[in-house]
Amino acid sequence: MNVDAFVNEAILAGERFWFIRDFKQVERTDATVTLHLDIENELFVQLFFSQRSGRISLALVGSTGRIYGRDREYGRWHLHPFGKSHEHIDTPEGMSTQPINQFLSEVEKLLIEHNLL
Repeated sequence: MNVDAFVNEAILAGERFWFIRDFKQVERTDATVTLHLDIENELFVQLFFSQRSGRISLALVGSTGRIYGRDREYGRWHLHPFGKSHEHIDTPEGMSTQPINQFLSEVEKLLIEHNLL
């Protein structure tokens, strides 16, 4: 995957999910990108990708910081559980070939289950 492919996946995913209100490219270099998919005031999904390392960070962020997330570092995925985002739980099953779509599906469930909207 390269930066352009990651951005394109994020744009398409943002259009697919009803709770995404806006798309912002926060920072971009030749090898990295940080994106925000706004949900509500002080609630957004932050997406980060590094083409060099292959690192992907996906986070649901509220007014107090990350409240849920998934990261791929050194080729391995781990989870930051909802409400315990400081914890790391290895997820050997990884993520789908479209990690942004999978993550947004998980976020959608959390938004509904925890009445975050």
